[in-house]
Amino acid sequence: MKQVRVSSGTQAVLGMELMFMDAPPTTAYLQIYSTEHCHANCLFCSQARDSHGELKHIARGQYLPADLNEVVRRLGIAFKKNYLHRACIQTAMYPDMWGDTVYLVRRIKNESDIPISVSVFPLDDAKFHILEELGVDHLVIPLDAATPELFHQIKGAGAQGPFSWDSHMDGLIRAASEFPHTGTHIIIGMGETDQDVIELIDRLYKKGIHSALFAYTPLPGTRWTGRKPDIRHYRRVQLAAYLIRKDIVHSKYMKFENGTVTHFGLAGPELEAVIQKGEAFLTTGCLHCNRPYATETHDMVYNFPLLPDRSEIALIKQQLGIHYEL
Repeated sequence: MKQVRVSSGTQAVLGMELMFMDAPPTTAYLQIYSTEHCHANCLFCSQARDSHGELKHIARGQYLPADLNEVVRRLGIAFKKNYLHRACIQTAMYPDMWGDTVYLVRRIKNESDIPISVSVFPLDDAKFHILEELGVDHLVIPLDAATPELFHQIKGAGAQGPFSWDSHMDGLIRAASEFPHTGTHIIIGMGETDQDVIELIDRLYKKGIHSALFAYTPLPGTRWTGRKPDIRHYRRVQLAAYLIRKDIVHSKYMKFENGTVTHFGLAGPELEAVIQKGEAFLTTGCLHCNRPYATETHDMVYNFPLLPDRSEIALIKQQLGIHYEL
């Protein structure tokens, strides 16, 4: 294994690419290098087995091949200089995935003490234990879909894929017993309701599993034809997820009508204070993950890589469409 795929923003932080960035990534985003498409077949993914998309794409991000030795060397320097605080390794399903993943983790850990997250499909307990012993402290198993039915359609047998909702949930629960931090990814805009996502986030949170939110991004060559999610839907889910994550309000105290959250379980002034703080609308993920422009453009920001300013908070309130009794 001589190469690794590196996001363009990460390459800029590592000094391997020239790029103007108003919000540099604080995590190094890497992907195991392979020249073949993933053996999984998720409908939305550019790298899926039956996709005609480019291997370099993960959502809007471009992950370009780079020399492994140079990336590892520069990663150690960037961590020492406090430019980067974590390395996030994305995997794919192909025959050499496990050996390549272990090799990359070892190479990084031999060079520096940077914390490492690995995003992977469910593995057996022995492999989870090996990753934990190697120094991986965050383990992510993406659900992507918010309901078993959507999962079946998008990632499972309905998409001619190898995954099942039950095996992913089992993997998450097993991983949570091994790793200090276990998380999942949920893509908003796949046909779910507010209630679907919010209640799932709450159930997972009670099991010690953190949910990171992504906005669905249409990519050329993929088999899923859809549009970017309604920003109102995204903002409502973001706000509810924050309230759950901070133990302020849980889903059973919220109100829903036809799947849409109509009351967040807080009085107007309390909810106003949460929104004004702005934290609810930051990128979610592992510690130090800000993922700038992974699913965003300058015209439409779903996840803010930095705390939103006053004008951005005003826009967020419009997008939420909430009327306060202040």
